[in-house]
Amino acid sequence: MSYEEVLKEHFSNEIKRVSNTKLKKIEGLDPLVYDKLIKMKKEYNKAKKANKQTKKFTIAETFVGCGGSHFGFKRAGFESIFVNDCWNDAIDTIKLNDKDLSHDKIFLEDIKKLDEEFFINNNINPSECNTDILLGGVVCKGFSLAGVRNPYDERNYLYLEQLRLVNMFRPKVSIIENVPGIISMKILKRNQSEELKLMCEKVDKIIQEFKSQRAQLIGLKKQEVDESLIIEKNDLIAKISDERKILEKELEGNMYSVIDDIENKYIELGYKVYKKVLMCSNYECATNRKRLFIVAVRNDIEKEWTYPESVSENNKPTVKDALDLLDLNGINDPKKDPMNVPMNHRPKTIEKFKQITCDKKAGTFFSRGSSQRLDYNKPAPTLVPGHSSFQLHPTEHRSITVREGAIISGFPKDFQFAGVHGHQCMQIGNAIPVNMAYHLAEHCKKFLSSI
Repeated sequence: MSYEEVLKEHFSNEIKRVSNTKLKKIEGLDPLVYDKLIKMKKEYNKAKKANKQTKKFTIAETFVGCGGSHFGFKRAGFESIFVNDCWNDAIDTIKLNDKDLSHDKIFLEDIKKLDEEFFINNNINPSECNTDILLGGVVCKGFSLAGVRNPYDERNYLYLEQLRLVNMFRPKVSIIENVPGIISMKILKRNQSEELKLMCEKVDKIIQEFKSQRAQLIGLKKQEVDESLIIEKNDLIAKISDERKILEKELEGNMYSVIDDIENKYIELGYKVYKKVLMCSNYECATNRKRLFIVAVRNDIEKEWTYPESVSENNKPTVKDALDLLDLNGINDPKKDPMNVPMNHRPKTIEKFKQITCDKKAGTFFSRGSSQRLDYNKPAPTLVPGHSSFQLHPTEHRSITVREGAIISGFPKDFQFAGVHGHQCMQIGNAIPVNMAYHLAEHCKKFLSSI
């Protein structure tokens, strides 16, 4: 038999299915034919390995923000199918910094409007683009522990839109990242009775009153006021909080777990689900920020997903390591870099800052972040979004600058942020640290190369 006949009869013409053991069992196989087949197999495996090493893996991204994940995956060599966000400043930031990404792949749009017709009209065929990764940092406004959580916020249901895109694109791997608080988050079932809707409106009104009173209290503490007035205001906030908890307890039977629903819907779509909270400082990030990564692998892929191993658990980057990357005599000189100009704090505020050390927080006389000072010798805590919430500089009596917050989060020292000062800080606070995304991307590459 010739080697062509052997391939056709025993291996359906597929050299990759040639097994040395099976070849030896074929009766009457000429040794020269055997040697030819073995050589063909080696050449095939060599070409396959080379192709995997040069292959550009693809990624589609929703809720991209200013691009913490985007630029991490780009550094790892991923090619974008598209990026999407509904916030103009965030999209402008992407455009300012990714000169390689065509603007016709950058969509400033509500995720709900990203249907098949939308993609076809933008020259993307979801069923044919062979998506490797679909990544979504599903908006965490309703989930986040950074404020009063509202289980009735419409934004809580945006994960359903993300899963709709998973079904449309059928990526090999789908990743949803969020704050760990989503693990315990419960939200209201939809299509409820009129009575329940009215109860929800009442709860929402109480939540808004709670936020308003808390904001007023913070405002009072900035002024010289009678201490009894602050006590009275605190008592009112406590009362509102108790009323909210009572109503939420009444609604308990009509609520469900977000994380359980995500997992169940992934399974219905034909995916295996994995979830784990990762500490960013274990992945060469100068921040102790924690993120939950829900990874779903398509059922036709047999390989089990594992999470990337820590690379810096015993040698975590510090705030000093990050700030030392700034070129203060060059591009990051505050005279040349508007994003490195410190805020102009009031004298009374500066006096309060002087009371705060790395080991001692101040009372919540204004915002959460600026009651805490960063420590040069440790990773930073999570940088809370909002310009008045950024933590204090390790030695200077001021909040850290936009540039300092960005470099701590892993953005390059020449990275540009669109929007006003407060919006720039919010972009940084919402972003996955770039190095965290990079190490996740490298791990995804190894996984995809092995399947």
